[in-house]
Amino acid sequence: MATDQGKARRSQLELLSEIVEEISGELALEPLLAHIVERACNLIGADDGVIGLYVPERDVIRTAASHRIPDEELLEELPRGKGLTGRVLELGQPVRCYYSDLPVASRNAPAGMHVIGMPIRARDRLIGVFGIGTHYPRTLDAHAQDLLEIFARHAAVAIENARRYSEETRRASRFAMLARVAAIGAAGPDLDTLLQNTADAIHDMLDYPNVDIPILDPDDPDTLIIRIRGGEYKRLIRRVDRLPVSSGIMGAAVRERRVQLVNDVASDSRYVRPPGVQPPLAELAIPILYGDEVLGVLNVEGNCVFDELDCSSLEIVAENLGLAIVNARLFERATEAAVLEERQRLARDLHDSVTQILSSMSLITQSLADAWRLDAAEGERRVKRLGELSRLAFSEMRGLLHELSPRSSGNRAAGAPVRRPTFPHRLRRMISAMVPATVELHLNVGDFHPQAQAHEDALLRVCQEAVSNAVRHAAPSCIRIETFLSTSGIRLSITDDGRGIQKATGQGMGMANMRERLSELGGRLRILPGEPGTQILAYLPRFDRSTK
Repeated sequence: MATDQGKARRSQLELLSEIVEEISGELALEPLLAHIVERACNLIGADDGVIGLYVPERDVIRTAASHRIPDEELLEELPRGKGLTGRVLELGQPVRCYYSDLPVASRNAPAGMHVIGMPIRARDRLIGVFGIGTHYPRTLDAHAQDLLEIFARHAAVAIENARRYSEETRRASRFAMLARVAAIGAAGPDLDTLLQNTADAIHDMLDYPNVDIPILDPDDPDTLIIRIRGGEYKRLIRRVDRLPVSSGIMGAAVRERRVQLVNDVASDSRYVRPPGVQPPLAELAIPILYGDEVLGVLNVEGNCVFDELDCSSLEIVAENLGLAIVNARLFERATEAAVLEERQRLARDLHDSVTQILSSMSLITQSLADAWRLDAAEGERRVKRLGELSRLAFSEMRGLLHELSPRSSGNRAAGAPVRRPTFPHRLRRMISAMVPATVELHLNVGDFHPQAQAHEDALLRVCQEAVSNAVRHAAPSCIRIETFLSTSGIRLSITDDGRGIQKATGQGMGMANMRERLSELGGRLRILPGEPGTQILAYLPRFDRSTK
């Protein structure tokens, strides 16, 4: 008998090893969780099981996947003390007992069911709970509990990896949405079309179930007019609503001029439910501002908690909408040529700054899953680079919006100094994030002297465009960036050893923008073929500024 038990346990350990290898390569969270709970039941010999993730904001276990448990017996969330997973959350330790012995049941389990509840921890933090059970007359012994505890440790690593991959994918989707919203803003002056396209983009690309973009009534600034909706509200609510700013979470965003993040609307007395719709779990209301003026609200609702990434990305959308709303209104009073010129300038700035960074992020995101499967260390490096690029993109977008804001313009008109990092610092930060680790980077800007802000911006954008083109199209092994200062001018050289510039690249919007930027400041651009590679030379006359 003992020999048979030993063989069975060795077989279980071999199966555990196979399972660990299987789940370590899965990066999509939902399939991973379903796979984990199924394999846990097979490993232990259990009849059914469930896995839940801990939601610290609500202090509950949210059911994520199950195996052979009828859907009608599952609760979406379990608080402390309720059911098996809630009991584990309450005690903070494994539970092994008959289901009928639990203080508070959460399902109609078969009579005599024996269960194990096992916490899943990562870096001493609870991230989830296993719950498995076996039907009468079988029971789960201490060995089954030990085996499940070992499996839980490996499952925690796989879940954390999948969450990190999911977070980077989620971050990339938000940057793609920002690029789409920026393109929408440059498409035309019709305000309702712009707002509707933005609401649809937010719903389609970020999966927020409900989107509202109410605008303050120009004739009654105490009232929000809600005619633009996305997602389910667009389908369910066909009318135009008027909401006093004295009530509701959206009204609070207007009154307080700050973000309203409510992850449990049921406990917030300010929540106003539209007639005929199911209340969501959470609501996030972002005021649309232009300077100190409130123009409206960007409001999203959903059944998952909102976090800092939701806030920061939607704040940038709201800033874009503020500019777009003002531009749309200015269009009614300005000539079409003047508005078109401003839109072209904005499109050029967006293309030369944020779009190039998004292109780099897109390339990394496309290769991330394969890289992680082949080499976890390389996956870690690419995730780190994605984080650097995302921070750079946020910084570039905010810098551009700050320059366009009336507050920034007022400060410059009043003579208030605008402190910016030095050109070498900006260049190093931007290029280091854009150039992958596989490309050798040489940067020599030691003789640079501070130039007029417009000159430094032009040189920075030319360098950004040239490096982006090289990385995306030329597959170089080395990129060299140098500045040369003469008595009359400053020359920027970007050289790569790739396969040479392509004809389509030379005729694109980026090259045209580079030439236009330099030409406006009295400079010029030259593109020279290398052996191999390409050299791009940008020249500008000197316009020194004081460093005091």
